[in-house]
Amino acid sequence: MNSDSEREAAAASDSGPVLLTRLYDPVEAEIVVAKLRSSGIDAFAKHDALSVVYGLTIDGCGQQDIMVRAEDLEEARTALEMTEEPDSAE
Repeated sequence: MNSDSEREAAAASDSGPVLLTRLYDPVEAEIVVAKLRSSGIDAFAKHDALSVVYGLTIDGCGQQDIMVRAEDLEEARTALEMTEEPDSAE
């Protein structure tokens, strides 16, 4: 049997998906989601069907919200940081 505190702790740790970033290009959104998944982070792009059906990208219709689990948020931000390219040989 689970105590109330154990159930509350489980509910707090499973708070659902949170917004990582917002993009307006569906191709870029899929690339970001693929990058996160390749890093072992569950992610998905949330968008309105209107943007897919009609291809509208105005007034927020084309926005793609990249969602991750709350506990993966910091790791996801780190995974998406740009790395510096090594200096070319002089």
